[in-house]
Amino acid sequence: MPPSSPDDAPPPPDEPIERHFAFKANYGIGFFWPSDVNAYLKSRVPQDSGSLVRDLSTMYLLFSADVSVAYFPTEVFGIRPNLLYLFSYKANPAQGGGTDFFWLHSLAPGLSLDFVLETHKLARFFASPGVSYQFAWLGDYSAHGLGLELALGTELSFGRHRNKGASIALVLRRASLGIDSRPREPLGTPTIDNLDFSSIMVRLGFQYGS
Repeated sequence: MPPSSPDDAPPPPDEPIERHFAFKANYGIGFFWPSDVNAYLKSRVPQDSGSLVRDLSTMYLLFSADVSVAYFPTEVFGIRPNLLYLFSYKANPAQGGGTDFFWLHSLAPGLSLDFVLETHKLARFFASPGVSYQFAWLGDYSAHGLGLELALGTELSFGRHRNKGASIALVLRRASLGIDSRPREPLGTPTIDNLDFSSIMVRLGFQYGS
């Protein structure tokens, strides 16, 4: 019987897919324009404060922080439950002297999908569409509703599964939440009908996985 050649050898078994997890924390800053809120804030500034002070009394910077744990069934696709916190802050002159402090904030559990473009280099690119359910407050005003976002960015990652490293992303968000609870306001005060977190943001992320 002639000896078998290498071509006659059975093919090696397929390597199993190595699923893995990763923890990620993100921090962001961006711009937004909650028109109802800004009209309300300007109306609370004393008229003798001057137009410049009233113009500067508006909110335009939005900050974010979120944490997530991602499950990657493949190297280039992940499912990421997350918890997001959005906030903005203003301290304005008050009627009769003193200062009024205003916090606009939202707490939002959500879910994102991670799609990775593998470059086989240190840097690679990703796109992450996501949806969240937001609970928001401004003083005695409250609102809730759906928010949508899309993050596009690049990450510097390393490790066996490329799940350790840092990232930077541009985040586009759409979230206009209708008011469901409001206080009694004096006549002539602008009405807040929604708390709007629609924004464009730069977000830094730090990831660690096993």
